[in-house]
Amino acid sequence: MGTVLRRKRGTGVSNVQANYSIPQHCKDKLHAVSERMGLSDAQGLELILNHLELKADGLPAWFARESLSWAMQEALPIAKAS
Repeated sequence: MGTVLRRKRGTGVSNVQANYSIPQHCKDKLHAVSERMGLSDAQGLELILNHLELKADGLPAWFARESLSWAMQEALPIAKAS
């Protein structure tokens, strides 16, 4: 699309690198949104996370706690396997 805006010099000095494996379609979505904002993928992700609405329990507003207990039940029984 257009030119990607860069951070002001020195504003990313204390940033750390995050390395996660995510599905390609998620990476593509992040890239498309960031590009439309005229930002790098890292800057786009930073803005998304900074604007993520959290409830008092620290979970995203859209997340149902019931989903969390289901996800925990689906975990592999590592302790039982040893």
